[in-house]
Amino acid sequence: MIYGEGYGYLALVHLRGSLMPTKRKIAYAHHLPGWKFETGSRETLKASRRVAPDEYEDEMMGSLFCPGCYTNVERTPRKKDVFTNHRDPFYRHLKRWQHVGCVLRAKKPVGKRYETWEEARQAVEHEHLAVVNEFLQDKPEVDLSSGTEYDETPVEDLAGPLSDTPIGRHHGDSFELPSIISTVAGICRNFEKNKDKYFVLPGSIHAVKLAELLTDVIDLDKSILGRVQAKKLYFGIIISSRNAGSQRYNIRMTRLRCASAAGDFTVKMPDGFCRDKGITEDAVGRIVMFYGVISKNGSGIAVEDMAWGEIALVPKKYNELLIAG
Repeated sequence: MIYGEGYGYLALVHLRGSLMPTKRKIAYAHHLPGWKFETGSRETLKASRRVAPDEYEDEMMGSLFCPGCYTNVERTPRKKDVFTNHRDPFYRHLKRWQHVGCVLRAKKPVGKRYETWEEARQAVEHEHLAVVNEFLQDKPEVDLSSGTEYDETPVEDLAGPLSDTPIGRHHGDSFELPSIISTVAGICRNFEKNKDKYFVLPGSIHAVKLAELLTDVIDLDKSILGRVQAKKLYFGIIISSRNAGSQRYNIRMTRLRCASAAGDFTVKMPDGFCRDKGITEDAVGRIVMFYGVISKNGSGIAVEDMAWGEIALVPKKYNELLIAG
């Protein structure tokens, strides 16, 4: 697939097409007869055959698994023949696995509330709930140089103050809960576990599963500019990155894969800031996650003016959990 850029073209393979509609998020399923979600090796599943919806055979029923959460999926229609109205076939999750978070599942966010402070506190202690009071504004004084390749997210999160969190089941009830995560990097770290966890983001009155809070920028178009926005969690694949000047204080223009209806999508932050985050020319093909609002940028859209804790590269080992294709 070729992606057009204002300053050149870049060929990326094995990624979902940016010019296509994105309603069918599960681009392929793993086919492994006899594999079980509860007991099977995930590494073995990842190495199994990948089957696109139009490659499906009837005997595969019951042996297909989502690349994002490893639970069973089924093809619609179940039989190999296509829809009578000529719609393309697609994979969907089974209802019995809806308790397992998955970014590739059609989103119907459901906010969770808690009866008592004790119930909410235990959810935090058992790592079922995370409260983000605010994201870290400035770069911490820690050594972030971790070798030749920036992959594992540095540990920057510090235990914050108790946060008055309005997630009580009864109207007006708030609980004082510890705020542990203070960076998007902290969300990316252990993402396979975190995606199933409930998060309360700054200003939110609901706890929502992380998998349901995330939006792929490929699902955006320019209509978002005409809507009232609150900061949200987004992610996207880097297709190019360049410093628009020659100094660390100049803006680095990092393009993410997006739909044609968006024009283009650019992460606009100072070059030095980006380099400290590992966002350079060498980050092409990586996934970046950020917390922000979408703004206009020429004929496209962008995100800019983010604080230190509001953006991070996702470790490569979690790529398949976010984007399959």
